[in-house]
Amino acid sequence: MSKVSVVVPCYNQGKYLKETLASVHSQTFSDWEIIIVNDGSNDVETKELLAGLIAPRVTIIHTENNGVAAARNTGIKASKGAYILPLDADDLIEKDYLKYAVACLDADEALKVVYCNAEYFGDEKERIRLPDYEAKKMLQQNLIFCTALYRKSDWLKCGGYDEEFLTGWEDWEFWLRLIDDESQVNKLQGVHFFYRIKKQSRNTALQDESLQQAEQQLYSKHIELYRKFYPNPISLVRNYETLLFEQQQFENYKKALHGSLSYRIGNFVLSPIKYIKRLKNSSK
Repeated sequence: MSKVSVVVPCYNQGKYLKETLASVHSQTFSDWEIIIVNDGSNDVETKELLAGLIAPRVTIIHTENNGVAAARNTGIKASKGAYILPLDADDLIEKDYLKYAVACLDADEALKVVYCNAEYFGDEKERIRLPDYEAKKMLQQNLIFCTALYRKSDWLKCGGYDEEFLTGWEDWEFWLRLIDDESQVNKLQGVHFFYRIKKQSRNTALQDESLQQAEQQLYSKHIELYRKFYPNPISLVRNYETLLFEQQQFENYKKALHGSLSYRIGNFVLSPIKYIKRLKNSSK
């Protein structure tokens, strides 16, 4: 029995999967298993790769296309590890991530989630600047990406990922149910997770009707929690606008230090628009 089960949902991501698996195999912590859930992939490259993939400590489960939440639940149900690390089939983890994250959970039975600093890579390269965890801010913005370590027993207690979240934010909703207190979250200071940015990804496609649906689902399911921290709906809007302003000020200052005058002016004008779009899509 492995201590950590790395659960990898895969839908038509065969061209990235080998690199993702290699990042797990390179871990300095070696007591792990990988469970790949083929979520009804229909492209030739992914199907051929999975058909020929034979590796120790790697299990492949084939399902119909039911969405990432269902795929994660399927993989976790089949897992044997005490700890779970979800990892999307196009992302990467740094070689010491499991070592440090496991040590944190081992040392504190009350701890529920361990995550870290991260970076974008692929079509965009940049440090992911999420604030440290705070319950109130967590209602405005998902502060924890999906690739965080937690106990399988806690997944069981809270009922797993909500499979009705088909358009995104299933991980955000899961964290809201899993975490009861800020002391249950530990953010590692190092950069141990790498989030691939593609021209078209599940999150960049989360717009308009799909975004509204995810927002409605999240708010409706956790309306009492929102009312607890924001008894006046206007206060939620004001807090959200304050968060946007603080982030915009930081981005504008950073960009003002580099490039030509025209570059600085252009980024100053466009950065609020770019940030709002990214904030709306900032859940994986």
